[in-house]
Amino acid sequence: MCIDRRVGIRHGNESCHWKLSEKHQKKGSFGMKRLMQLLIGLSLVWTIACHGADVLRFRGENSQGIFNETGLLKSWPEEGLTPLWTYTGLGVGWSSVSKVGNRLFTTGTDAEDKSREITVCLDLNGKKLWQTVVGKVWQRAYQGARCTPTFVPKGVAGEDCVLVLSGGGDIFCLNAADGKVLWQKDIASTYQSRFGHWGMAESPVVKDGNVFVVAGGGKALVVALKIADGSVVWESKPNHDHCAYVTPALLGDQLIVMTATKVNGIDTKTGEMLWESKYSDMAGQVRWGGINCNPPFVKGNRFFVTAGYNQGGVMYELNPDGKGVKVVWASKVLDPHHDGVVEVNGKLYGSNWENNNSGKWVCMDWDTGNVVYEQNWENLGKGSILYADGMLYMYEERRGTVGLAKPGDKLDVVSKFPIRYGTKEHWAHPTISDGILYIRRGDALAAFDIRAK
Repeated sequence: MCIDRRVGIRHGNESCHWKLSEKHQKKGSFGMKRLMQLLIGLSLVWTIACHGADVLRFRGENSQGIFNETGLLKSWPEEGLTPLWTYTGLGVGWSSVSKVGNRLFTTGTDAEDKSREITVCLDLNGKKLWQTVVGKVWQRAYQGARCTPTFVPKGVAGEDCVLVLSGGGDIFCLNAADGKVLWQKDIASTYQSRFGHWGMAESPVVKDGNVFVVAGGGKALVVALKIADGSVVWESKPNHDHCAYVTPALLGDQLIVMTATKVNGIDTKTGEMLWESKYSDMAGQVRWGGINCNPPFVKGNRFFVTAGYNQGGVMYELNPDGKGVKVVWASKVLDPHHDGVVEVNGKLYGSNWENNNSGKWVCMDWDTGNVVYEQNWENLGKGSILYADGMLYMYEERRGTVGLAKPGDKLDVVSKFPIRYGTKEHWAHPTISDGILYIRRGDALAAFDIRAK
């Protein structure tokens, strides 16, 4: 077992450890017998199994939707999965959860004042540990929380923290142990952000002690802040485009940023804009001001960007010098609404947009863009997709059905069950960690055990 004496949080993929007090570190303060008694006692209070990967951010590492899990079920019972627990009280929101050690983090709205956005921390039994107000809820279309918190080990003065971005463009850094606000910045006002109709909907991206936020305004495209204190590290030049709703992805030392009509590569160390591509030209059309929501999917020196509303997807390849890109292929077939894609063994998987309620499930060749299949999933709709331990996890939006499918040359759904709890849309992307599947629907979050017995 792995123990952390402070808050029982395992830091990313680092090995778990515990720390003795300064008093007990002194030579001769107690012997081996005393040490063993202390270890046994602590293990009864703080126990975290270290067999699975923590999920520090939206859709896992680099927001790719790939979860490093083993020993999961390859099919589910005919009657479906039963929740280990269900927590209600998150308010309105479509954010996913991040999970580190024995804690879960997500965002929602305050039950006492629905105009306030909140960050919520739960334990692994669904008990609320703390709640913190993080600005005002976006007041225009779809009022509710968007951002999935990003966990940063030892981010501020040696303490673990979480970063959240409100729909109105305020970034907050919170102490992971108790939710105390460590610092905050008004990005939208400071950088004259040019919002889309649905406000800011990205989740924070971190690297080398900095957090990157797409300001998308007249002063800067991206701003880098020092996680330790919120001070400005650099500001990239603007790209004169509206913000989209895309969480950027990292490709080496570049941040791949997608706005309403453009894709840019930003040097994460200096903020230099290394290249720009007019995605709207490559895709052929931009619908309704560029409603782009999907994180870029990165593999090697290539990355795939895509958006719904028949805008289509484009496969880019980064030039060897890192200062330009070329288009490898473009396709109208795989255009997820806000559901993401995954790549498995040279194939891209996701769902496409036919209208806001409907879409087919698609598999394409990563290298060529050739369509392997484009199929309906019974009479169900489009939805989000994840990958873990050899299987695809699908969460369709029309009726809220969760599916388990085998990757391959045809749509092969082996198990499914409906989500009947919660409120509003089935839009929050699921999370998988330590053999537990977490699915949020509006006000409610539930945990399902998907470990093979």
